[in-house]
Amino acid sequence: MSITLLCLVKGNTLANAFPVDIEKDQLVGHLKKVIKAEKHKTFHGVEADELRLWKVEIGGDHLDDQLKNLALNNSDELSAINEIAEYWTENPPKKHIHVLVEPPASTASSNREQELLDRIALLEEKLSKSEYAFDVVVSPKRTKSFKWTANVKDATLEDLKEQIREEYNPATLENDGAVLKFVSNDGKDTERHSPRNDQDFCKMLRQFVSKGISKFTVFIETPSKAFSDWTFPKVCQLYELGESDDPSLSVFPPFTCECKDLKDDSSQAILNHLIAELEARLETIPINGNEASKSQYVCSYLVAGANLYKGKFELRPEKNITGPNGHGPVDFAIDLLQTAKTVGVTEVKNEDFYKGIAQNAVQLESALSNRKRKANEMEEDSVFMGKVFGIITDAEKWYFMECSLDDQDRLRFKLSKPISVVYDSENMGGNVERVLGHIAWLLEEVQKSDSGSRSEERVIKRAKSLNKIAPEEEESDTVVKS
Repeated sequence: MSITLLCLVKGNTLANAFPVDIEKDQLVGHLKKVIKAEKHKTFHGVEADELRLWKVEIGGDHLDDQLKNLALNNSDELSAINEIAEYWTENPPKKHIHVLVEPPASTASSNREQELLDRIALLEEKLSKSEYAFDVVVSPKRTKSFKWTANVKDATLEDLKEQIREEYNPATLENDGAVLKFVSNDGKDTERHSPRNDQDFCKMLRQFVSKGISKFTVFIETPSKAFSDWTFPKVCQLYELGESDDPSLSVFPPFTCECKDLKDDSSQAILNHLIAELEARLETIPINGNEASKSQYVCSYLVAGANLYKGKFELRPEKNITGPNGHGPVDFAIDLLQTAKTVGVTEVKNEDFYKGIAQNAVQLESALSNRKRKANEMEEDSVFMGKVFGIITDAEKWYFMECSLDDQDRLRFKLSKPISVVYDSENMGGNVERVLGHIAWLLEEVQKSDSGSRSEERVIKRAKSLNKIAPEEEESDTVVKS
């Protein structure tokens, strides 16, 4: 007759109990063999006759507590030469532990030791290899990875830079001071690694291997360079504008810079004063002179534009700006006094509009990144949705630029068609009015976006804390002229 015994290995909890079916006329020695076969992984390397079996009757509530306080003695041990029926004449009670299995004393420790030895052997096997394949993601503009095989004993930072150049040729690596920083992508290692030399780099790679990390993200950090050092092809490469090695202005999407109507009396007075001032300058300062001469004309336009909005804007020549990819003075900055916004104006030198547009783009990125940083410092939960504007001119030809962030935090640039002013001609007044109208429209846009973002911030702040009353600190908007 067969019976079912509920068994448990000593030291385990009720959750590890397992049933064994055996005939009553079989010996306890047979029961040991059945138990070993049932738990062959647990008793790997242990002979069946080395197991000790104890008859117990543990049931009811709090079984785990009973197991913890159980005291075994020799009278309860099952003898290998006795039949099962000598211990269980009737069917064993249900929902009880009937047999406690005790392995040899050395088994638990030896299994743990073997597990550790296996892990060490696996680690040694990993480290004995020299070459490993990693999946590398380059931040922030790339989301897909590329395969990079490296010798973790003698890999160099320059090796990885060269591979990144072959894959993407990012402009940031053209900077001699470019620094690589790393973060793993699988959650096993959240630390940001900044290896200072090749030795530290190899050490980091070996740590990744030992932790089973095969994918990581590379951040390329560069000390910014002077705005004047940027060329048009390098800027197009930096911001991924087109794919040509010799790009043209067509890589910029068109920017529709509208023209404000200046028909009211106040605007007409400012316009007439501007035209008169420009005509006076033509008498004494050649428009086709050097950069300093042209700057006199440009300044007149900017002053007139700011005067259209009395008390709201301030013109700041040679304003210093520092951003992720550039630093230095902006020829003119038109700052909205309530905020930190800037319309930047870049003066073209030697009729090189390509270089002027390149400089203005990096200046606008710098102004926008500074605004975003300040917005994040003021309100962590707010979503920054901003744009800045730039003007590129030599006083005779005028371009207008827009720089903004899309919903994935990527920079987007737009460039207007050029507008020309023919001085000392019949059309001069109309040309001047058109340029001033465009400047006026830009300054209106600056104020609109500022008002919208401030109201949005106030909604976010109010939702975050109704009890917090904070002074309204507004940033300043800048129009950058190049």
